[in-house]
Amino acid sequence: MKSKSNFKTNSKLKHPLPSEEITSYYFNLTPAMLEKFMEIRNWIYELSFADEKIGEIEECLKWGEPSFLTPKTKSGSTIRMAKVKDSEFALYFNCKTSIAKEISIEFPEFNCDGKRALYLSASNKLPKTKLIVCLKKALLYHKRKSETNGYS
Repeated sequence: MKSKSNFKTNSKLKHPLPSEEITSYYFNLTPAMLEKFMEIRNWIYELSFADEKIGEIEECLKWGEPSFLTPKTKSGSTIRMAKVKDSEFALYFNCKTSIAKEISIEFPEFNCDGKRALYLSASNKLPKTKLIVCLKKALLYHKRKSETNGYS
């Protein structure tokens, strides 16, 4: 396990880590990947605070990997982050949703399989504006679908 001294302590994090299991997952990432995970994690929480339709975020482990849910509003579909290899990680979306397909159409420059995963490099700068659009697609997925279906 990597030294915890290389990681910001929970008290210094903008959004404290909810459990020892999640903390352990993050501690085992490379510093570059950890930085990217923390950036995306912060954006997810910022989106939840900025939009009451998203509501409170629950961060837990699913399939042993950090996952983000909207349990109170049920507005979103789960977003899961996972290391794929030392230099690559993915944002996973429920394969029964259209989220990855929407992302692959809207952002063809992304490495998105169109089914469930958006692959990102740990060594490249994250495209914040575009990734926030992708995160919002997932965090508001059920809300968007119900609004679309409500007008039929």
